[in-house]
Amino acid sequence: MTPTLKITAYSNRWQGMILVLQTLHERIGTNTKQEVIDHITRSGYYDVTKHDLPSYENKKEPKYHTLLAWARKDAVMRDLILNNERDAWALSLYGRRKIEEIHRAFANGTCDVRKCYLWTQKFKKKLIPSYEPSGADSKRPEKICYDLL
Repeated sequence: MTPTLKITAYSNRWQGMILVLQTLHERIGTNTKQEVIDHITRSGYYDVTKHDLPSYENKKEPKYHTLLAWARKDAVMRDLILNNERDAWALSLYGRRKIEEIHRAFANGTCDVRKCYLWTQKFKKKLIPSYEPSGADSKRPEKICYDLL
């Protein structure tokens, strides 16, 4: 598939996509949306705030669940996640190679976990074991403009 939306580095959707890709990399095989969200929640990877918890109008799930579903869609459009059946979340071979490339980009400093404000310290340490929080970490905006999406 050809991506129809450019996802810029460090944007909410980019950070969400990496969370989903890493989770699928850890879990291996096919997972449901709920299994992926449960893993992200149990693992303490997403820095959930009070603004993430309300749902969108006409939705029953918290906004951050919707962000993760959009991240899956974005990854499917980039051939990183298979799209064989409904509610089946699994990395493609290309997605497996890409998450390894992402790990290398963080390890060699091409990408910077300090710019990723949706991620917890635990998730940043997962990507960069030597990571320690500092004043150089980007602060999350008080309210992400969910309503504009």
